[in-house]
Amino acid sequence: MEITKAFYKIDNIIKKIGSNNPEEVASYLNYEIVPLTSSLVGYIARIKNQTIIGINSRLSPIKRKFDIWHEIGHGILGHLNESTFTSFGNYHLDETLFAPNQQLNSKTLSRHEREANLVAAEYSIDTFKILEMIGYNNSVIKQFRNLTTVQQQLRREYETLLFAFQNNSNNSKIQNYRLIEYKKELAKLDEKKLELGREISEYEILSIPEIARNLHTSSIIIEYKLEAIRQRGYDIDSIELPNYNKVFKQEAV
Repeated sequence: MEITKAFYKIDNIIKKIGSNNPEEVASYLNYEIVPLTSSLVGYIARIKNQTIIGINSRLSPIKRKFDIWHEIGHGILGHLNESTFTSFGNYHLDETLFAPNQQLNSKTLSRHEREANLVAAEYSIDTFKILEMIGYNNSVIKQFRNLTTVQQQLRREYETLLFAFQNNSNNSKIQNYRLIEYKKELAKLDEKKLELGREISEYEILSIPEIARNLHTSSIIIEYKLEAIRQRGYDIDSIELPNYNKVFKQEAV
């Protein structure tokens, strides 16, 4: 199942039961949660027709909430139906909660773990808190994003016209005039964005580690949450200022 379809399914469950508590969501799905006292963080298994989630009893409340969502994610996404996911056909073990190879962009992390982490981050962290911390609804930032969208569209049109102009020896004065006007308009947008950028740079925008500290979680989980927000369709990547790059730009691991 696609991650956005999984979000849609979980959203509907939360709306139906009136709670985003993962234990109540698991109960609605008829997933039985059992305590673990081993070194395992968690597991998900299907025994006959019953789906069972094991959660280490020594986890903190925050980590417990995340890990239950992680295992629910595996279940909702249909991972138990994939032979490459389960061991001996019916169970999957999660030995660590965010080892170094569980970074969002890690090339060694499996698709199953990345998807389950996205589900867990999405539902264990409040979206509106994150959007507030990154100034998403700030009027000046909204204006900057809108200008960026307009500029990208205008630049595509300009490049299309320029390509046609350069490959045609019989260009008219009107075509040349249009190219000049496009360049002028793009320059105006650059100037306006620079002006807005100076204003935005004065705002206090938190970095990923700062957001993590405020929400008592890890930077890795915040990175997954930001990716989940992107999957939801929020345009959080159109700010290209230095103090935004530390939040939105991530380097491959």
